[in-house]
Amino acid sequence: MRSTYKIVFLGSSNVGKTTLMSQYLHQEVQRSYGPTIGLDFVSTTIVVSGHRVRLQLWDTAGQERFNSIIPNYTRNSFLAIIVFDMKDKASFERIDHWINTLTKANDSLESKVRILVVGNKKDLADEETRVWYKEMGAKKAKKHSGEYVETCAMKHEGIEDLVRAVDRLIEEDLENPMEDESTVRPESIRFVKGRRCC
Repeated sequence: MRSTYKIVFLGSSNVGKTTLMSQYLHQEVQRSYGPTIGLDFVSTTIVVSGHRVRLQLWDTAGQERFNSIIPNYTRNSFLAIIVFDMKDKASFERIDHWINTLTKANDSLESKVRILVVGNKKDLADEETRVWYKEMGAKKAKKHSGEYVETCAMKHEGIEDLVRAVDRLIEEDLENPMEDESTVRPESIRFVKGRRCC
């Protein structure tokens, strides 16, 4: 049975991935976030259905210049949280790009990455836009056996829905384990100080 769950946050630059991850973990927002350079990694332990499990949360850069390194960090993921900005239609249209990136990096038959599509910054979208995104986002998610969630990370709105969705997927996996633990171990990753990627 798997005891570690690798979760990657994907999406275009400035859609709110880092804020969303911070809210998910700590229920707090830092208002001075800059863009993620390359990737960021956090590990935490939670209890789901009486089981202690470790989450490895990976925050990835949305800038195109980092696209070539993203597939390496999505390998062996349990879940991809694909985030778009509800005021930026181009970020919604990039969802298929992120799903293709996941598919190529996790091409083995045993590797089934779950998908959550998250419409962030819902407070900035009018009702008509939200209805359209809810319908289209749910379609994209369902096509890949996933779910759609709306959030406003800066105001902590919809975060509980996101937490419940993640917990539900982990519960399903604990009840019906499909594969052995194959998550990248943090100790296998080396960060070299003083060097930059790209």
